[in-house]
Amino acid sequence: MANESNEQERTPYLTALIEYVKADPTPFDVPGHKLGGMENDLSRYVSKEVFAYDANAPIGLDNLYNAKGVLKEAQDLAAKACKADHCFFSVNGTTGGILTVILACLYDKDKIILPRNIHKSVVNALIVSGAIPIFVKPDIDEDLGVACGMKSEDVIAAMEENPTAKAVFVINPTYFGVVSDLKKIVKEAHKRNMIVICDEAHGSNFYFSDELPCSAMEAGADITAISMHKNSGSLTQTSLILMQGDRVEYAEVKRAFAMFSSTSPNPLLLASLDAARKEMALHGQELIHKNGSEYIDKRHNSGVYGIDETKLVIDTRGLGLYGYEVYRKIRELCNVQMELGEVSVVLACIGPGTSKKHIDNLIEGFKVLSNRYYQKDDRADIPQYKYSYPDNLVSPRVAYDAPHKVVFLKDSIGEISAETVMAYPPGIPLVIPGEIITDDAIKLIEFYNSEGGEVLKDTRQDQIKIIDRENWYLNEDLLQSYK
Repeated sequence: MANESNEQERTPYLTALIEYVKADPTPFDVPGHKLGGMENDLSRYVSKEVFAYDANAPIGLDNLYNAKGVLKEAQDLAAKACKADHCFFSVNGTTGGILTVILACLYDKDKIILPRNIHKSVVNALIVSGAIPIFVKPDIDEDLGVACGMKSEDVIAAMEENPTAKAVFVINPTYFGVVSDLKKIVKEAHKRNMIVICDEAHGSNFYFSDELPCSAMEAGADITAISMHKNSGSLTQTSLILMQGDRVEYAEVKRAFAMFSSTSPNPLLLASLDAARKEMALHGQELIHKNGSEYIDKRHNSGVYGIDETKLVIDTRGLGLYGYEVYRKIRELCNVQMELGEVSVVLACIGPGTSKKHIDNLIEGFKVLSNRYYQKDDRADIPQYKYSYPDNLVSPRVAYDAPHKVVFLKDSIGEISAETVMAYPPGIPLVIPGEIITDDAIKLIEFYNSEGGEVLKDTRQDQIKIIDRENWYLNEDLLQSYK
């Protein structure tokens, strides 16, 4: 749980921003709307006050990349609230945070042990850094068709097989709320002098409640990126980078952070991190309990180590509807917006702002769908989709840099992918550069396309980019180094 001392009542950055706007300076700096002086349709709708707080304020509001004043104070308070040694405010989301932490820790040809159900940002970080992934296949819930966490014994086995690996990467929790035995993984990694990096895009609430699984910092991990906006009330696009101990160099994180962040960070976003940290540090335990745990059936699959009970994974097959269909129909018929729809499930995220009325509306929405579709003669028989992750032949960077060509999906099986293909949300790649394209992968891509799912890729929906083997030179020694 967070530090609840009087110190956490302070909001140094937000307070400085308010004072700056109240001072009403004559603005000859950017941005061009001049503290709301230029109106537009948005400012007229949400109030020009919003634009007034979009202030560059070079004097008084500190510098994100060399923080010495109020921003440093705000980041230090966040670090204390999360029991970390250092904190950076990220306005490029946890995507920017993941790029930062991996680039700070890994260099070309460094090996990293990580789960295959990673976010696209991790793949991009592997491409930019040149690091070599050692994938651990997560448990798959074959019934629901979703990826879970990594078994600690599988991670330890990967450490034993790859003693020169520099880092271990853990998702805490997965998109669907599943956690691995992080404390055990950290202990074993540190025995081998390996850095532990975490992706806590969906785990910021772990820092503010003892009813939820342990956070990365509590488990002893070295560095993590957390999305405060997803679970802790800050504005969308805002995250924290947290670090502790001396396995990761602070200067390297600072260097990488500046590479992947805007030099014009939005002060509203920064202030929202300061305000959200205060609220969660002082009241997070109560908010999470009242607005989340009280409403949830706490049973879960015994095959996972632990679970975030504020993530509701709802099996839709009993309705005879794909998760995609439920996702659309419950919004259309009942004005309830789910987080995502998959093949067999939909996901609802409970947050500090969730009310009993919200939960009642969710229940009512499923009653409406049940009355319409349950036990109807024409309901669909939803198939179970089983998916095995492809094997990677070369590192993402090698595949990204290799000569490539574009072929139709049906002609790509057995080829080496030169692009990332992912369903969004959740943003977990079906294929990444360097992997052998399988029949399973193509079937899933075609299924998402046919059902109106959002498939993100470089090429047309019926095509894929592959390595042009005829024009690709990769000597045997180099190939072996990437296996």
